[in-house]
Amino acid sequence: MENGKQFMVVAIDFGTTYSSWACSMRHEYEENPTKIYVRQWIGGEHFSQKVPTTVLIRPDGKTLEAFGYEAEDRYADLVEEGQHKRWFYFDKFKMKIFNNTELSRKTMVEDITGKQLPAITVFSRAIQFMKEDFSLQFKSKIDGQFEDHDICWVLTVPAIWNESAKQFMRHAAVTAGINNRHLRIALEPEAASLLCNYLPVKKFTNTGSLSTLQTFKKGSNYMVLDAGGGTVDITVHEIIDGGKLKELYKACGGPWGGTSVDEAFKQFLIQLVGYSVYQKFSTECTDDMLDMFRGFEVKKREIHSKKDPMITVRIPVSLMTLFEEDIGETLQEFLRESSRFSQQVKIAHGKIKVDAAVYKDFFRKPVQNITSYVRTLLQEKQLKDVKSIIMVGGFSECQMLQESMISNFPGISIIIPQEPGSVVLKGAVIYGHNQGAIVERVCRYTYCIGGAKPFIEGLHKEEFREETDVGPLCSGILIKVVEAGQSVKLNERREAGIFNLNMEDQETYSFPIYISNQASAMYITDEGCQQIGCVSVSGVDRSVPLKDRKVAVCIIFGGTEIEVEAKEVHTDLKSTAILDFLQ
Repeated sequence: MENGKQFMVVAIDFGTTYSSWACSMRHEYEENPTKIYVRQWIGGEHFSQKVPTTVLIRPDGKTLEAFGYEAEDRYADLVEEGQHKRWFYFDKFKMKIFNNTELSRKTMVEDITGKQLPAITVFSRAIQFMKEDFSLQFKSKIDGQFEDHDICWVLTVPAIWNESAKQFMRHAAVTAGINNRHLRIALEPEAASLLCNYLPVKKFTNTGSLSTLQTFKKGSNYMVLDAGGGTVDITVHEIIDGGKLKELYKACGGPWGGTSVDEAFKQFLIQLVGYSVYQKFSTECTDDMLDMFRGFEVKKREIHSKKDPMITVRIPVSLMTLFEEDIGETLQEFLRESSRFSQQVKIAHGKIKVDAAVYKDFFRKPVQNITSYVRTLLQEKQLKDVKSIIMVGGFSECQMLQESMISNFPGISIIIPQEPGSVVLKGAVIYGHNQGAIVERVCRYTYCIGGAKPFIEGLHKEEFREETDVGPLCSGILIKVVEAGQSVKLNERREAGIFNLNMEDQETYSFPIYISNQASAMYITDEGCQQIGCVSVSGVDRSVPLKDRKVAVCIIFGGTEIEVEAKEVHTDLKSTAILDFLQ
């Protein structure tokens, strides 16, 4: 099946806090690109287009027991029965590979009790669940009508992730049973941008007024702020001919997502009841803890600057009981006598009332980080024509963040699509149907090859001198391929150079890939250089003299992942070239 021409696209939005899948048929996309089926999930009394990214694995460390709401409930039952200690329960584990410079196929992650499993096992089981859940939901439609090669799978990742993290997710998806040839990686804010170009959107101003806009016109420049659970991901696009998109500034962002608000709420509870009580509550009354945080998730979206002086949240009886057993007085009595909490927190009829100022403070740090970062970005000369910011992702549903963006950027249109938490997921389906929609991207780093050149006395460092069958070489040279901030078109080939095999018995030629913060870097040991992967070339013709065994290597940029291609110079035949970022 031709790339991008599959009969169906299935996208998996693998989030830090929530995940889901969506799909559409090819003919549906051609009739109406926004006609997308999104999986509906049920958890207790909650109906949602997303499900918690929680994984429960059996004591064998391999078999998936449950995912999402079912994993939460099943684990809570195990805790109540005292059977949970040998099981593995993971949540919010996606952030474990964010900016992990030592990420590999052997990387381990800890579950909530500190037990470890290979990260690839945990991630692949989550993706496997989504794949199998899709098959169950659509079994009657796809049986006998579709083969595996008829489906294009799309997996979302943050745009600010490095190449090793992207490859890790691809490896996890393949381990989960998705055919590598039919898998595409979509960058989350790019996917959101694609959907928003098909939808009328709502615009908010600094006065709080609301109006409806039609989709953007050619020449429009806008920023996409994807505020998810773990990260905030930012890209800037310009609409060009045919409605295609051109990236104007390298993808950027940071770890300021909604989970930082959850962590602030957790720390407040620990300060309120004490660490030992909270630990007992979280390990012995897991179901109550999950219900409390589900309730907080709802409140998180509702809180705004003009919220009532006191905010009411239901507090589990089990937490109050544990506090009384540990401290020797009721939580109500403790609060009345507390110099710190007496004016901020009150308890009555199984509910806790907290001063709104306390709740708002949970948002202060991540909201300030986001707004200050955006303010700095907008000062870049490439972004001088940006007139709109589209807010997507689950954290963008938070009114505190919305209000901060509106008040801090009075000259910018703040645009919030309906259901911003599902925009990335739906946009990923559109990306699967139209993978060439984004025709130009900006490189985040300077990419270099670690190669060798003939050694020149007095110019090259002696420490890199290497004696070979073709003479002395300087082996620690950086060969620049592309610079940070440089625009590259979709699938643009950049020559990395022509490389000689140096030994008669050499069957494989390998060389490292580096990123650098300095365009002037010359050696692999220069400050700011970091090896991120390795290219291996094999299958080179050994029947010709050593001096003629040359391989021309080019690196292909402009897509969501970097690719590599190698050809023998004397035959122009392709050699096997593998680009590996997971050492």
